Amino acid sequence: MKYISFILLLAVIACSPVRNRYMTRSNNSSENTTSGNSTQHIEESKESASAGFINNSDTIFIKLPPIYINESVENKNRSLSVELDSAIYLFNNGKYDIACEKFGILQETLKENDSLYHEAVFYSAECLIVHNEYKLANRLLNDIMNNDLNSNLKQRVLLRQGHLLCALGDESTAQWYFDKLNTDYPSSIYNKLADCNTLK
Repeated sequence: MKYISFILLLAVIACSPVRNRYMTRSNNSSENTTSGNSTQHIEESKESASAGFINNSDTIFIKLPPIYINESVENKNRSLSVELDSAIYLFNNGKYDIACEKFGILQETLKENDSLYHEAVFYSAECLIVHNEYKLANRLLNDIMNNDLNSNLKQRVLLRQGHLLCALGDESTAQWYFDKLNTDYPSSIYNKLADCNTLK
């Protein structure tokens, strides 16, 4: 009977709230540890992310399209005009090699119906004249002669054609260009230079 009472007492103790309390603490402690580890892991993840180390599973790749800036026609023409002015300035100051290279680039860049193109061709002919390439210069000016040139450029082309032909010994044809300059532009400032004698 004593043994039975002792066994029952052990059973009651085993099922008592004291054991449950200790078990609960153990679980809480485990949960706290897990929670602590989770918090620590999150903090580490944040630190890693800020340092640039991101797991592939957490990485989002966004493909952005390239950005193209279309330069307006007005801005493009203005920049080319500035480039031409710069080349002319260099040419007038005796920097022929740099200037002539710029004129060549402008010729390749500009469209043939562009007034800036015609101006670049004229100065390319001037570059050839500097190097005594009179026939090539004459041919280049002939290429733009019949185009719709502005008044100032047309006058210079007529005058320079006459000068080139004077240098090549064809004074009669040169005079035709000089006469055309005088007839078409009677008040031109270039008329006083329209003579083969100005080259002598």
